[in-house]
Amino acid sequence: MSFLYGAFLFGAAAIAAPILFHLIRRTPKGRYEFSSLMFLKPSPPKLTRRSRLDQWLLLLLRSLAILLLAIAFMRPYFLAQADLSLDDAPQRQIAILLDRSASMQRGTVWEEAVGEAESLLNDLESTDEVSLFVFDETLETIVAPENLDGLERQQRRDMVREKLEELSPTWGVGDLGSALLEVAERMVAADDLRQSHAALQIVLIGDLQSGSRLDALQRSQWPENVYVDVRSVAPAEESNARLQLIEAREEESDDDPTPRVRVKNMESSSVEQFEVVWSDGVQDRSRPVPFYVPPGESRVLGVPYDLTGSPPDRLQLRGDGPGMEFDDTFYVVPPIQEQVTIAYFGSDADDDPEQMRFYLSRAFGETRDRKVEIESVAADAVPDWEFDTVPRFAVITEAISKSQQQAVDRYLERGGHALVVLQNDEMVGELGSWMGNIKLEPVDEQEESETENYAMLGEIDFRHPLFVPFAGARYNDFTKIRFWRHRRVNLDDVEEATVLARFEDRTPALWSIQRGRGTLYGMSSGWSRDDSQLALSTKFVPLLSRWLELAAGEGLTSESYVVNQPVPLPEGFEERRVRTPDGTEINLTPQTKFFTETTLPGIYTLISEGQETRFAVNLADSESETPPLGIERLEQFDIAVGTVPTQAEELQKMRQLRDTELEQRQKIWKWLIVVVLVLLGVETLLAARKSRQPTQEMGDFA
Repeated sequence: MSFLYGAFLFGAAAIAAPILFHLIRRTPKGRYEFSSLMFLKPSPPKLTRRSRLDQWLLLLLRSLAILLLAIAFMRPYFLAQADLSLDDAPQRQIAILLDRSASMQRGTVWEEAVGEAESLLNDLESTDEVSLFVFDETLETIVAPENLDGLERQQRRDMVREKLEELSPTWGVGDLGSALLEVAERMVAADDLRQSHAALQIVLIGDLQSGSRLDALQRSQWPENVYVDVRSVAPAEESNARLQLIEAREEESDDDPTPRVRVKNMESSSVEQFEVVWSDGVQDRSRPVPFYVPPGESRVLGVPYDLTGSPPDRLQLRGDGPGMEFDDTFYVVPPIQEQVTIAYFGSDADDDPEQMRFYLSRAFGETRDRKVEIESVAADAVPDWEFDTVPRFAVITEAISKSQQQAVDRYLERGGHALVVLQNDEMVGELGSWMGNIKLEPVDEQEESETENYAMLGEIDFRHPLFVPFAGARYNDFTKIRFWRHRRVNLDDVEEATVLARFEDRTPALWSIQRGRGTLYGMSSGWSRDDSQLALSTKFVPLLSRWLELAAGEGLTSESYVVNQPVPLPEGFEERRVRTPDGTEINLTPQTKFFTETTLPGIYTLISEGQETRFAVNLADSESETPPLGIERLEQFDIAVGTVPTQAEELQKMRQLRDTELEQRQKIWKWLIVVVLVLLGVETLLAARKSRQPTQEMGDFA
């Protein structure tokens, strides 16, 4: 026989109560008063023998009732089957999920995380299965739960220990939500495949910084049978600051080109004094600029650098907390002024405000990034751009000779871009066949007299790359530009002509023709005062700048990226390679559209056909948000935070459940209560009989 609640056995000590009552001697109830003895001092009788137990049967019944009542509270039952073994309890499937994002480089956080994982391995039961995953913004399987069937458990644990020694933190951002969901799904799938019905446990080890991404947890339902044991590691001192370069090209003026830098300090930081300095990787290129930033605040100051010598390519923050240097460097592409040449076919003077060159030469002011020069091509000169400097763009405002047309054709075949502005009807007649058989629309005098004295653009193709920057609602209004004169051209006989803009009378205003790898544009009106108001509008300079961008070819869409962000590559180059910050050169195929090896922060160089284009890769800002993430954030997504019981604990629980079920089925305690009631009934009858025994009557004394 076994018992559910053995502690109630102490209730049997109540048996001492009836025994004690039986040992107490009571004064006899029958008393008679004698008048002759009333003046004598009472003298109680002395017991000459020890008190002894009387009424053995009553004592036995009362003691037995108390004992059976205590046993009934102990909930006794009889074992009806063999005892359970460890094989009857579900095994534990434990997945170690280790954070290796950039923030894990702080101080000794990584070493503590690895130590926590090794401590977990030492505490595992002999029947536990273990796997290992690491994550930054992607999840990597180190030791998978699906392919461990051929290894002994100890071999698996040794394998996990070996892999832990080989791992190290990366520079990626931590996507905690996606990692948790993917590991949970892998564990559920592996358990379903084995049909083992194991207890599934994820042990999350990391710094749990608040910048971790949790978006994936909002889009999916968490599996109910997967528990997460959170083991957070953190540096001894939670001090950290981050610096950023404000977009200087948009906010600085020509009078004050000083780059502006923002320093943000963490709320729990104990450091307030910092310095920011420009560097080229070898030596400082500026004087340190002091920053006083209280915890939880940010400051913006200008940080000038030395314009002589090699340009700086990074900002460095000094004075941050110990071990917090992982995000103290911000890389920028060194500013290099680009020299752009525009070939101008025309005889108008540069200082004549009535002509188009006057506005063209003043549309591009010299900036720190670009200097545009207008080079005139004489009427009798034939440019040899195969050997001379090739212009970025060509503008033709008057009829050119046959030899010049051939030179422009060769320029277009190699990928050049040219714009022909038809200023008069004579140019249409002289250049019509060269431009693809362009003709003038016949207009009678009556129709011309009935038309208004100006025209406006009535249709623009904002899907074309030239007008894509103007597609927004704030920039697509061209109705304020009036054209006093324009040539009514007919493009029906022009092959592959694409009309980009039309006047209200449906005649083409701007069109393009593909010539080899280049593009020839045509305009039926110019921007001189006699032709239109285009040069005086806000659309003139952006339109010309967009032409230069298209003429430069497809380049990098940005100069700054973050770690592991794919970089779109320009097409049309046969040989391309990228030089990484550590000096490694990676060859790319012509079919490669994205460069994905941005795993290190620093300056990368894209090399294509002898041209070098540099771009910077920096640490994501979210990795600098190092305050700890509260566990309640995970609980908000219905994640079961906690630990699953060990196999021994689960076996003990199963035994308790089995014993409880046996006891509830047998219900021996009810029969014991019945026996107790019977015993108490017999004891009551027997005690009543004893109390009714007659008392011996005393005779009368004379």
